[in-house]
Amino acid sequence: MERNIPSMENRLLFFLEEPTPEKYEESMINLEKKIEGDMIEVFRKLGIHSIVKTDRYSLPYTNEIKTTQHGESYLNGAYESVKLYRKVLSELIEYDVRKMRFYILAEVEDHEFIGKVNYYFRYYEHY
Repeated sequence: MERNIPSMENRLLFFLEEPTPEKYEESMINLEKKIEGDMIEVFRKLGIHSIVKTDRYSLPYTNEIKTTQHGESYLNGAYESVKLYRKVLSELIEYDVRKMRFYILAEVEDHEFIGKVNYYFRYYEHY
């Protein structure tokens, strides 16, 4: 899977001590794994069996939920995934999903003045 690499001057990359594509990718993978771990715990509490494939990006997903967080004066706001959680949970509950494999893809995109972060929740539902 090829990840979109933003301009290393993007203001949303403020957290990178060394702004290189490699450090950016490493940071985004760490963010994705943290979100996945948090979501697995929430899903467990709701009775939804979920796992993340070891080779995450190779999952042949059948559904995708996308949210976007725009950069603002509070730069960390673009990395708060609450909007993603809400949208994912509402869709999974609406469609009564009880078992799935999933992964998160997060990408910073050059946009307007500050930038934005796109979150993709990609999953394959098991029946």
